[in-house]
Amino acid sequence: MTGGATVIRDRILAAAEQCILEAGVGARLHARIAQRAGVSRPTVYKHIGDQDAIVQALLYRDIARMHAAAKPVLHQRGSLRDNFVETIVFVVGYARRHALLQKGLRESPESIVPWLTVYAGPIIEQGVAFVEPYVKQAIADGDFPDVNPRVVIEWCSRLVLSLITTPGTLNTDSPDALRAYVGDLLDIGLTAKSRRLES
Repeated sequence: MTGGATVIRDRILAAAEQCILEAGVGARLHARIAQRAGVSRPTVYKHIGDQDAIVQALLYRDIARMHAAAKPVLHQRGSLRDNFVETIVFVVGYARRHALLQKGLRESPESIVPWLTVYAGPIIEQGVAFVEPYVKQAIADGDFPDVNPRVVIEWCSRLVLSLITTPGTLNTDSPDALRAYVGDLLDIGLTAKSRRLES
């Protein structure tokens, strides 16, 4: 994608975000986006696509932004286990405060939830690409159990998506409650792995 095309795409996505926040996902979304972005409707289709493609593009754009914001959390001093927990808490909190995502989940779940469940493969791959180097390095340094990094990261990605989309019976609304919940789950898995290695 050329620099000019990237600029147009970014402008369209910025306009799409504002249109959805103001009016929701509706039949005239492309017309609203085109007017706000100062382009034609065919240009919106050319650079992004149909309504599903717009939702997908916004989702992937904001996941990339979230990963960039989460990087300092994963890099902070401390054990990888603790940083893992803090990163999950950060990501879930980020998603729960994300105005566009929350509006979509409230008002048009049929447009959002499929991308976080049945079509979540690319999102999980983004998570693996983001976290795997840190897990591999920690295993090599002896700071983390010798597990398959991809299994751990995919499990955590699925946990994050579930916490974002599915209410539970336990209260995980506060960061402290969520931290305890995620820490317990992670410790169960790591303890089980250690016991298998020792036997």
